[in-house]
Order: sequence, then structure tokens, then C-alpha cells
Amino acid sequence: MENVNSPEISFTNQRNGLLNDSYQSNERVQNPASSLCTLRNIFTIISICIVYFVVFAACSVYSPFFPSEARDKGVSGAVVGLILGTYSFVIFIFSPFCGVLITKYGPRFVLYSGLVLCGGSLVLFGFCGQIVDRDAFTALCFMLRATSAIGGAAAETSALTVLLEKFPDNVGMVSGVVEICTGGAFSFGPVMGGILYTVGGFKLPFIVMGGTMIAVIPILALTLGKGDKKNDDKESTSTSKVLKIPTAVMLSVCFIICGLSFSYLEPILGPHLKQMDQNPTQIGLAFLYWSGTYALLAPVVGCIGDKTKCYRTMIILGFIGFVIGHLLLGPAPFLTFLPAKTIWLVILSMFLYGISGALGFVPIMPELIKTLRVNGMPDNSSTNALVSSIYSSMNYLGATIGPILAGVLDEHFGFEWAMSVAAFICFFQVVLICFFTLRENLSQRENSDPSEREPLTLDK
Repeated sequence: MENVNSPEISFTNQRNGLLNDSYQSNERVQNPASSLCTLRNIFTIISICIVYFVVFAACSVYSPFFPSEARDKGVSGAVVGLILGTYSFVIFIFSPFCGVLITKYGPRFVLYSGLVLCGGSLVLFGFCGQIVDRDAFTALCFMLRATSAIGGAAAETSALTVLLEKFPDNVGMVSGVVEICTGGAFSFGPVMGGILYTVGGFKLPFIVMGGTMIAVIPILALTLGKGDKKNDDKESTSTSKVLKIPTAVMLSVCFIICGLSFSYLEPILGPHLKQMDQNPTQIGLAFLYWSGTYALLAPVVGCIGDKTKCYRTMIILGFIGFVIGHLLLGPAPFLTFLPAKTIWLVILSMFLYGISGALGFVPIMPELIKTLRVNGMPDNSSTNALVSSIYSSMNYLGATIGPILAGVLDEHFGFEWAMSVAAFICFFQVVLICFFTLRENLSQRENSDPSEREPLTLDK
């Protein structure tokens, strides 16, 4: 791999000079077309915020009540985890194909089609509660969860592609905006799901959220306008090229572990809190503590990262926070001094989850884009679609593993040990990032002029 600190690596022939200007200079002169202050660009950001909000709110509306409802119909905890994990697994599989569809048909067409498919599937999911037979209920839940995931993958990937193409000079801002919407949706979804379930039963949350998703399409068509163009780039990118860049692979693993941590609680926290006499609304509030904190801190973390460029250090701190949060939430069986099944410890853990999520996840996107540019990836629509696909696919791979692993461990070993395993996974990733980054720095020092060597750091 090339020396990323070498001044010879300039890529000045790229469209926006992203490496030299955006990452190596604090005095970048932005392209006026990508300015955040124009009215059209403000409407574009708002439109993409709407997309992410409705998609992720609909995805998380299940959390407070579906695991308990499914178990009441005789579905095991492991199968509940599989149903919830199906959404993430299908997005993991389908996201790479979304990049091809976006290149061929344009991000806006793919976006609208995805919203229709996802919203329609969600409305139909609401009628699953009327099915008495356990096997029929399980099969239909799997099918509709999968079709909604295909629509969600198309909507998320195309929305992120629109942002990356519109604001190539503000990658940190793009990541922050996406995570604000994601955190806000994860805050709103479970709370609204619990309230609607309490008011109207199993059907109402899905009809309301699915209908809202379809209803926003005319608004998006008005604000985004017509901007799709055919891909005329002569130089294309592929996943195989990314796999040849060790740093990009490591960052992709970070996406996976973050996705695992974010989704790990979906099938097990609700039943755990129900044992502590918490109702669906209170369970939704528990999810609100971590997702709300995450949404509030995401822009702060993004701003600090853009100013300091300490992306690696922030990622490490985030994963350390995940380790502590998992151990406290259990609490871990070997932490005998902590009281078991206490609400205050759950609330503390949820706040720590939010802080850790912002620190660990937000900096990955700008670090990944910087890595791809440094290693010669072209600055074009093909690369933007590839980055969007990696973001969605790897994140949802972790989100696929999370509910399945959590459901199985909770059923066989209990909630406390399930959380301890999650803590170990995050700790392993901390060790991997530190080892990998320090090894990179040592390699760069060996290849550099002794008079120009800098102290070893976790960030470049």
C-alpha cells in the first residue's frame, strides 16, 4: 500500500482534488455548486433527511412489541431474532446491486421505487397479527420483512448517493446529517411504535408508518427535481478493488461491528425489560435514551472529526464505550458488585450506548472515503455508489448478525452472558484497530526520510 503521508500523492487530476484540499488543507475553496447555503441544496438535504427518517423509523417500529407478540404465538426467541435479522441480511445482499441500478436508472428513480416497495410491505405486515397459525405467521413475517428490506436498501443507498454527488466537499457533514436522521428515527420509531400499539394494537403502527413512507414520495419529487444522468465515467470501481486495500477492509469491519451493536438489543431488551414490569411505552423510552443521545451527539462528533482529523482515535474511544455499555447493561455475571435488573443501570447503559455509537460510527465514513481517494479510486459517480453500497451492506451485515446472535445467546445462556459476548466482540475490534493502525504507522516511518519522521499516533 502506498504511503499516505507522501507529498507525491496528490491526485490533482481528480475532479475536485478531494485528497489534497479536503483532507490535507484547512483552507479549502469549495465548489459553489456544493455550497450548503443555497436554497436548492438546503431542500436537497431536507429531502434526504425525510427519506432516512421514515425508513429507519419504520425499521425500528417493531422493537417494543413484536418480540413479545411473536412469542405469544409460540415463536421462539431465536426465530424472532431471525425475523428481525432478515431485514438486515437482505439489505446486506441487495445493497451491492443497488449500486448497479443507480448507475443504470439514476438515484431518484431507485429512491422512489424503494419507498413504494418498503412502505407497501410494511402496511401488509400489519395484517400478520390476525394470523393464528404459528407457521403461517412466521412465514409471512419472513417474506414481508424481506420485501421491505429490498425497498429499504434501494431507498437508503440511492439517498446517500444523492448526497455524496451533491456535496463532494462536505463528506463529514453528509455523514453527520445521515446519522442525525438515523438516530432521530431510531428515537421516534420505538416510542411511536409503543404508543400506536397501545392505542390500536398490532396493526396500527405498521399502517401508519408504511402509509407515511409512501406519502412522502410527492414531496421528494418536488424538492429533488430531475437530476439523474447516465454514468459517462470512463473509469469505474469495484468491490474487488476495495478488498485489496487493507485499511478499507478494516473500516468495513468497523461498520459490521457497529451494525451488530446497534441491532443487538432488538430481540432481547424488550422481553428483559418486560420481566422488570415495564410496559411497551416504557420499553420504547429505553430505546429512546440511546438513540436520542446518538442523534444529538452525531453532528458534534462530525464537527470535531472534521476539525481534528482524529478519526481513528474517535472510533477506538467509541468501541471502548460499547464494551463498557454491554458489560453494564447485563450486567456481566463476573461483575458481582453491580446490582441485577435495576432500571437506573439500564438507563445509564443506554446513554453510554448513544455516546459510544456517535464516537464509533460517525467517523468511519470520512475515513473510508479518504482511504479510497488516497489509494487511487476515481472521484466519480461509480465510486460514490460503491461507497454507499459499502456503507449499507457492511452496516446491515452486522445488523443481521446482531439479532440472531443475541436471540440465540439469550435463549440458551441468559441476557447477562449475551451482553458479555457482545462486549468481547467490541473489545476484539479495539485491539484490531490499534494493532492495524500502529503497524501502518511503523511501516510508514520505515519508508520515510529519518529527518521527516513524526511521532507515532493512532491517526494519520
